[in-house]
Amino acid sequence: MAKKLAGYETTFITRVDQTEDQLKTLKDRLFAIVKDYKGEIIHQEDWGKRKFAYPIVKEVRGQYTHFVYTGTSDLIAELERNLRLNEQTLRFMTICLAKEFDKDTYMKELGTGTPLKREERMEVTPAPGAAPAAAAV
Repeated sequence: MAKKLAGYETTFITRVDQTEDQLKTLKDRLFAIVKDYKGEIIHQEDWGKRKFAYPIVKEVRGQYTHFVYTGTSDLIAELERNLRLNEQTLRFMTICLAKEFDKDTYMKELGTGTPLKREERMEVTPAPGAAPAAAAV
């Protein structure tokens, strides 16, 4: 049985003044890096243009892109290096979803609209004596 790779999600924000072709070129480059490092793109979403709560590098709006993939730590280092070098990228964040990522479980949960609830993945139990959240009246 082949060893499962770790699962990651990366969300990055780019400037809104870039063209669709420039954004597509950036995404294609990032996806090629994932494939070069023997990873696999599991899911990709464009979250659209959104207004920031505060200015980032003198910008008040940004284009959000999110994708989920499998890979190694070398892949993450190269992916983040490329995002840092790109002048259109304002911010990015990569999160490790699981050390041994199961694509089928993720896709099943994605279909139900609740992809990988972090609490369920980590099997967190409430602290002893913690009261449940009160219902809003």
